[in-house]
Amino acid sequence: MFKRRRTIRHIVPILSLFLALTTCTKAPPENPLAAKLEREIPKLMEEADIPGLSMALVWNGQISWTKAFGVRSRSTQAPVDENTMFEAASLTKTVTAYAAMRLVERGQLDLDRPLHLYFPNGEYKKLAGDPRYKLLTARHVLTHTTGLPNWGVRLMRDPGVQYAYSGEGFLYLGRAIEEISGMTLQEFARKEIFEPLGMVHTSYVWNETYAADGACGHDSHGAANAMRKNTEPNGGASLLTTASDYAAFICAMLNARGLSEETIGRMTSPQVQVTKTREKPDLFENVFWGWGWGVEPGETGYGFWHWGDNGDLRAYTVTYKDRRAGLVYFANSTNGLAIAGAVAALVFPDHQYALDWLDYETYDNPKRRARLAMETAFLTEGIEAGLKKVDEAKTHFPELLEEDSATESAQYLGEKGKLEEAVALLEACLELHPKSFDALLALGLSYMEIGQNREAIESLESALKIHEGHPIAARGLQWAEETLKIQKNPITLSSAEMEKFAGDYGPRHVRLRDGRLYYQRDGRSEYRLIPVTKDTFALERYGRFRVSFETDESGQVTKLIGLYIQGNRDESPRDR
Repeated sequence: MFKRRRTIRHIVPILSLFLALTTCTKAPPENPLAAKLEREIPKLMEEADIPGLSMALVWNGQISWTKAFGVRSRSTQAPVDENTMFEAASLTKTVTAYAAMRLVERGQLDLDRPLHLYFPNGEYKKLAGDPRYKLLTARHVLTHTTGLPNWGVRLMRDPGVQYAYSGEGFLYLGRAIEEISGMTLQEFARKEIFEPLGMVHTSYVWNETYAADGACGHDSHGAANAMRKNTEPNGGASLLTTASDYAAFICAMLNARGLSEETIGRMTSPQVQVTKTREKPDLFENVFWGWGWGVEPGETGYGFWHWGDNGDLRAYTVTYKDRRAGLVYFANSTNGLAIAGAVAALVFPDHQYALDWLDYETYDNPKRRARLAMETAFLTEGIEAGLKKVDEAKTHFPELLEEDSATESAQYLGEKGKLEEAVALLEACLELHPKSFDALLALGLSYMEIGQNREAIESLESALKIHEGHPIAARGLQWAEETLKIQKNPITLSSAEMEKFAGDYGPRHVRLRDGRLYYQRDGRSEYRLIPVTKDTFALERYGRFRVSFETDESGQVTKLIGLYIQGNRDESPRDR
C-alpha cells in the first residue's frame, strides 16, 4: 500500500485534530440504510456504466458511513478505497465560498466592495478588457450574478441583473482571497480549512497523493482517460478530495465550525432565484442560490446542495439542515450524475431532487441507451452500422437526430478519432434539419478536420447565411479558405527556419523530424504543422487550433501562442 511521506506540512495540529474528532467523528452506521446502499449502489453503477464511486453519509451532524465501490481506472483495475481522491469539480465552489466568508467575518473582505480594489493598482488584468468588471463584488460571485459566462472574460450583462452560473467568477474570487491573505489559495485553505477540519486528503492542486491514489475519469462508454494535473489553484473547479473529507466539510457547515451560525445560515438560505437559461430570465420555481450553495426549500426545510461536472469526473451532494443529515458522492465517469437522483432517493425517499432543472439524463432513460448504442455502432463497426442505428432512431427516438443531440454525439466521435463517422452523423442530421445552424457549423468544422476544405467552406457559408457574423463560423471559413489556398500553393521553410521553432514550451513541444515540424501537448496526440505564414501554423487533421510563435529583437523564438477557433488564445514561454 502506498504510504505518504510525513512532513511538518502534513501534520495536523493536535488541537485541530481533537476538535475535528469531537465534532465530526464516524458514528456507528445506520445498519439498515448502510446495507441498502451497499446492495443498491453497485447495481446502479453497473446500469449506468460507472467504474468507480466513493460515498459518505452525514447523520446527526456526524459522518455515519463511508464506502468505496469499483475501480479507480479500468486500465489498471486498481480499486477505489476510502482514501481515493477525486476531482471535486464545482464542489470546489462551496469550499472557496467558505474560505471567503472566513475573511468576511474578520473584516478583511467586504461582500459589497468591488473585488478589483484588492489587487495591486486596483486592476485584475484577466477581466480588464470589459470595464464593467470593476463593478463585481464577492456577493455577485457567491450568488452567480456576476454577468460572466461559466468560463470566459467578457461579461454577458451588467453585474447584479440575474443569476447565471459562472466558474470564472469563483476563479476571480479565489485570486482575490490570495491577494488579501498574501498566500496562495491552496496555502490559505490548508491553514484555514483543511487542517482544522481534518481534511488530510484534500488539495486545490495536484499532489503525490493524488498521483498514487487518484481516480481517472472515464467517458460515457467506459473508456479511461488520462489524469489531469492542475498545478494552479482554481477557486471554481480544481479541488481534489475524498468523500470522507468532503463529508467533514458538510459537518462543519451543520455544526458552525469555523464560521458563525449566522453566516452559515445566509450561505444556505435563498439569496437569489435561479433563472432557466442565460438568454431567458424566466425564474425556476423552487430553485435558489445562497452564498456558494444551491438552495431548495421543501416541506422538510431548506436543503443545500451542489453538483460537480468536470466531464469525466462528476459529483453530487445534498444536505438538510433540519435533519442534520446529508450525503456526498464522487464518481469517475461522464455518467456519474445519471444516478444522482436515484442515490439521493435511497437516503432521502421524500426529498426533491435538485438537479432536475439541469436536465441530466438518468441512467434508465431509453433515449440515453439508444444514443449509446448508436455511438457504439459508429465507434466499433463503422459508418454503415452507425447509419443503421440512425435509421432506427428516426423511428423510435427522432430527438437523437435533433441538432443538440446529434452535434454532441458527433463531437464525441470526433474526440475518439472517428472524424468520418462524425461527418456521416451530421450529414444524416442535416437531411432532417437542413436549416440547423449548429449542425452546419459542426459539419463545417468536422470537414476541416479531415481535410475536406471545399466542403467545409460550403457548410460554413450556409451556416453564416443563417447566423450572419457568427464569430466561430466566420473564423472557421477564413481558416478553411486559407488552408485550401495553402494546399494549392504550399509555403516552404528552410531547415534553418524550421529549426528555430523546435523546442519545448512548458507542456507543449515542437519537434523537427525528417524535414517536417510536429506539435504535441503532454498527454495528447502529435500533429504535423503546416505553415500558414512564416510564423503561424495549422495542424494537419486538426482544424480548430493553430499555433504561432513570437520572437524577440534578436530573432530568437521566445513563446508559443495557441490560437483557438473560438477566438481565445494562450501562451507558453519557451523553456530556457
